[in-house]
Amino acid sequence: VERHPERPHIQLYDDVTDGEIISYGRLWECARLVAGGLQKFSLEPGETVALMLPTGREYFFAFFGIILAGAIPVPIYPPVRRAQLEDHLRRQSSILTNCSAGMLITVDEAKTIAQLLTSQVETLRRVTTVEELIGAGNDGEVVQRRSDDIGFLQYTSGSTGDPKGVVLTHSNLLANIRANGYGLQVRSDDVFVSWLPLYHDMGLIGAWLGSLYHAPRLVIMAPLSFLNKPERWLWATHRY
Repeated sequence: VERHPERPHIQLYDDVTDGEIISYGRLWECARLVAGGLQKFSLEPGETVALMLPTGREYFFAFFGIILAGAIPVPIYPPVRRAQLEDHLRRQSSILTNCSAGMLITVDEAKTIAQLLTSQVETLRRVTTVEELIGAGNDGEVVQRRSDDIGFLQYTSGSTGDPKGVVLTHSNLLANIRANGYGLQVRSDDVFVSWLPLYHDMGLIGAWLGSLYHAPRLVIMAPLSFLNKPERWLWATHRY
């Protein structure tokens, strides 16, 4: 951000156009606004904030907004279909309870139903959206973190039992990202094309945070976009 604020960081894939591009500077500016909104809603450093958002600009802004505010992101997978929203949220209550989430950031459509979770999860006091957080105030205060502080909590899918959380510190993440970069011989002029979900470690750490650190452009599409038309991923790789 200090040296190359206009450098393209993320490109949201589109079949026809080049899609929306998020620079390092824009990620920083919008994450600061999200952090300010969280702090205005009384978020304290070290608290956990659940993140239930699909692949898109809001996810990136929210994830780093939480970190800049000194809190701990907890990515959980978003609902696939609107009709399954209520059942999906009910199943996520075990994760929210386990991590003692104080807030949940989600899409506007889920906000009303998600309010019901506040009666099931004792620590959950607010359900909000990125739009609401950005509109709530000015730039947030950046809270300094140490390398051994928790970077985020990664939960298993829960397909074979209750979801289980793994604690990842900032130093854990940097060690993994640096090892991946060394093994793949990543260069800053590379391009990473991904459909991997951002609540999954390979999509979040390997694709996004790895691209953030090593500086290749990340061209990303939603998992459902890939599943609906798998050749889209190959054409995107060819195109870029």
